[in-house]
Amino acid sequence: MPRWLNGPCSAGAARSRYSGPVSDALNQPGAAAPSPRPASSPSASPRRSSAGVAGWVVAVVVVLILAVAGGLFTAWVVANMRAVPAPVAFASPTPAPNASGCNCASPSAPAATSTPGPRFTPTPAPTVELTAPPFTYVVGPGDKLVNIAGMFQVDVQDIIDLNNISNPNKIFVGEQLLIPGYAVQPTPKPTKKPK
Repeated sequence: MPRWLNGPCSAGAARSRYSGPVSDALNQPGAAAPSPRPASSPSASPRRSSAGVAGWVVAVVVVLILAVAGGLFTAWVVANMRAVPAPVAFASPTPAPNASGCNCASPSAPAATSTPGPRFTPTPAPTVELTAPPFTYVVGPGDKLVNIAGMFQVDVQDIIDLNNISNPNKIFVGEQLLIPGYAVQPTPKPTKKPK
């Protein structure tokens, strides 16, 4: 017996592990090939697995065909859709019955026809904002442009632009400055009453 058959899988080990008989006829030189097994043996399972694979292939092909058909149908629906205008509330073209109960139109009145389409919407007239004209302020002792602008709640740059001032740090006592018309008139400070 060859040396590699003496291991744990030798014929003797196979007999002790399995209850069925094990033949040593295959280990003998010139031994005949084993006879074919009946159809109910486990070797017939590859035929069943190939049939199972074919079933899966058919199922995948059917699913792909259905997916493509559904996609084509959806594309056709989207391509053939037409925009439908939203319903518009129109006045009824049929006249309401008169007090007498007659539902007849007078022959002299022209027939009312409604044509759907854009309607004229009047544009509101622009509102005119009136800005008061600028007024004059006389520079007092200690006044600076920043203080004057803060007193009237206007922007310093507006005072500079309105008076063409080249150097805002040089204003003089008694100089008359134009203050923009949107300025807020300061409240006069109360004077102390003499005692």
